[in-house]
Amino acid sequence: MREVIAYNEDNFRDIEQYEGISVVRFSAPWCPPCQSSEPFFSAFTDGLEESIQVGKVNVDQAPVLTTKYEIWGLPSVLIFREGQLVRRIPGVKSPAFYAAALEEIKKGP
Repeated sequence: MREVIAYNEDNFRDIEQYEGISVVRFSAPWCPPCQSSEPFFSAFTDGLEESIQVGKVNVDQAPVLTTKYEIWGLPSVLIFREGQLVRRIPGVKSPAFYAAALEEIKKGP
């Protein structure tokens, strides 16, 4: 199982300064869709290469990040390239959907 790092305002700089691709899931423990879709996200991240950073943010513990990245629906997955937000995926999606989105980003503009 892939290690998923818990991010908050104190360590999110690691994502914003990473010279590569990062995938971060914003969710909350009180959110039923977040809880039920966690296995989908885990299945997706387990297959990623080690060079891709994977993290999660509990919106209750990171209100500044939640506001900064305009997280209005949960769960939301944000994909960053070179520290810049390049894709926002709101709602529950399948592992295949996440994988397809990531492949588009890897190909570049």
